[in-house]
Amino acid sequence: MIIGEGPGDNEEKQGLPFVGRSRDLLHKIFTKLGLGEYYETNLVCCRSCAVATDRETGLPQFRTAYEKKGHPQELRYIDTPPTPPQYKACLPRLYEEIYLVDPTLIVCLGGKAAEVLLGRPITITRERGTPLRIEVPGASFRPVLTDKEKKWLHRVKGMPGLHTISEQNPVGYFMLPTLHPAFVLLNLADHRADSPYRKLVADLRTVVRIYDYYQEAVFGILPTEVPEFDEEALHQQIEEEG
Repeated sequence: MIIGEGPGDNEEKQGLPFVGRSRDLLHKIFTKLGLGEYYETNLVCCRSCAVATDRETGLPQFRTAYEKKGHPQELRYIDTPPTPPQYKACLPRLYEEIYLVDPTLIVCLGGKAAEVLLGRPITITRERGTPLRIEVPGASFRPVLTDKEKKWLHRVKGMPGLHTISEQNPVGYFMLPTLHPAFVLLNLADHRADSPYRKLVADLRTVVRIYDYYQEAVFGILPTEVPEFDEEALHQQIEEEG
């Protein structure tokens, strides 16, 4: 299961989690690694954006001069990271989506989605490529002890009898954070051994190894033999496609 940050302009228009070059980059790498199926979603489903302004004047920017044709000008918007109120409002939907899909492994693109699922800040450059455990609320409930007296049953003022405290039963998953494809595409000119592109490929290799191990251990499905691909050749191809 792939989780991005949020839809941009094109994603919003088409109603899909990933479109354009970022999706193409992921698809090409996963195809080379032999993984053909994965579920895609975002931390938030609505586009987070703001009106673009001129750096010098602070005035709003417009797409084109529609006023020349007798039409009002159209404001230009730029994508912005989801704010806490936005992702908190969308989090129950994401939890339910994870629970229903029940993925073998969750891959978070960029730091924001990983931070929200972990409930703590992360440094994506340091923690990328490492499977981390997360928990999402499940469909059932379980009893919990009271905070003070550590009892299963307690009395509630104004209510007869004894009562139990319960909470949603958490379901554990492994989540692997990695670099966002958009960041990798911005740094395609970097051909060093530790370039963002190379790091993304390495992380997705780890994803496929974990998936193959799970398929074999749980279902007895042996991984398909995939020939080693030339990472640098794919790098050059993606760079040339622009």
